[in-house]
Amino acid sequence: MCKIHLIALLLAFVCCGFAQQVETSRFEVTRWGKDQGCRFVSFQEQGGMMVTETEKTDEEKNRLWDFITLDTSLYDLKSDLIPLPDKLTLFDAKSSDRWAAFVFQDEKKHRSDSLSFWVVAYNRKEQEFNTFFGKFPERSTLQSIGLIDGTLMLSVNGKSGNGFLSQYDLDHHSQRTITPAIHNDYVLFQLAVVPESRRFVLAVREFEEKRYKATCFFVYSSTGQLLQSHRFENGENAGLGRMCFAFDAARQLVVYATLERESNRKVTAEGMTEDFSREAVGVTWIKFAAEGTQNKTYLFKNLPDIDEALTSSDRLRVKEELLKMQKGKKKEKGEISFQFFTPRLVEFAGNHVFVAEAFQPIFHTETRMEYGYYGFYGTYPVSYTIFDGYDFFSEILLAFDEEGELQWHNTVRFENELCGELSDHASESVSYDELVVSSPSHNTLRYEVFDIDGKRLLNQQVTPLDFLYSTDTFDDEYEACIFPWFGDRYLIQGCQMVQNPALRNTRRTVFYVQKVQYE
Repeated sequence: MCKIHLIALLLAFVCCGFAQQVETSRFEVTRWGKDQGCRFVSFQEQGGMMVTETEKTDEEKNRLWDFITLDTSLYDLKSDLIPLPDKLTLFDAKSSDRWAAFVFQDEKKHRSDSLSFWVVAYNRKEQEFNTFFGKFPERSTLQSIGLIDGTLMLSVNGKSGNGFLSQYDLDHHSQRTITPAIHNDYVLFQLAVVPESRRFVLAVREFEEKRYKATCFFVYSSTGQLLQSHRFENGENAGLGRMCFAFDAARQLVVYATLERESNRKVTAEGMTEDFSREAVGVTWIKFAAEGTQNKTYLFKNLPDIDEALTSSDRLRVKEELLKMQKGKKKEKGEISFQFFTPRLVEFAGNHVFVAEAFQPIFHTETRMEYGYYGFYGTYPVSYTIFDGYDFFSEILLAFDEEGELQWHNTVRFENELCGELSDHASESVSYDELVVSSPSHNTLRYEVFDIDGKRLLNQQVTPLDFLYSTDTFDDEYEACIFPWFGDRYLIQGCQMVQNPALRNTRRTVFYVQKVQYE
């Protein structure tokens, strides 16, 4: 049976005839502002780097960012302060065996402004930093980044789509622009890195007259050379949504994508990339083989017990529709759909497990009485719809074999707290012959365990996390998530408010990373 142990707990071991205490494996930095940037980047067995925006500025009014190198015990090895222009946001960060790249962008004041960006590149071998600056055309949008070896890719969309890749060779300090060869209008949708194959995969949505028509896929080598290009036409009233990528033994591209219903309505470039309100009704498997394209689609409504992943209200709605269809009062439709954030792909027992977190936006209505002019016309009610946050309530797991056959599926309910922004919460890991699905919440780690056939071996367990000090107590938490680090080690990060009456500052707000380990 798979058990989880926190390295952050107090450990004791005997050495030279006496017990030695090991410090808690948790690292904290102070959070001083709501919009303060902070990010941890993994260096695998070499530790990682925490990047945080400080309150300090230099003589030229540049903001100082602190790049803190940590070892695998989350001990602070060194700290480098790098000045960057004020009011930058940390867009994303990636690492490879040789480099780490941190991409910052300017807070655009007007839509007509050009997009300014800064890249801080860290040479992990030489332990040196390089910084360079660039601009993209007006109304451009930085869509995503990828890093393989010393090649950094930035995908950029224009004001009406028709984007490009900006490739940077960090080893030789060169840059070039890559434009996909598509005859119709298009929008860059996803840029992904497949580490096992050391390749970039770019998914591009092609459209005519502002209607989504097809998805094109471009595969680039680690040096930016185009290796493959494919095109997949949308089906009737259906198109590909969020995707994951893999390569088979013959280096053929395999795509795992959610299937979204298309209404044939016109959309904008932003609506094609940033719209997470689209609902997925199934998952499509596609292989671009030498003998031709193969694809298989699995609708959620045809999967047994999939309704367990629905919210209570949606489950009731589906049951009512089913009863009406059985009585002949309603035409057959009965689709089960989910709003998904970014899906993930895990190799487990010879299968690829496609995992997606389902969420829904939560609103509530408030009504208050307004008074007429000088109160002479009495009162009247006015209602307001208020956004409360996103509820990430379920995870859906589907395991596919090499031929795209669905081997098993299952669901996990974590009932996360509402969060103000869309972000990953859970993580999936393979421990020997078991699949562990976990998610942190309120300074605890919840997890479930599945065997190679997708059967639940361990119902949801809850394990408390340790604090930095023994007298700390939990107050509040924001945007906690867990992600793989290296081996059987994983990192939990987020923002917490912690109370400690034994310290001078009894309450502190921190960004934290904490190590956990599966055994």
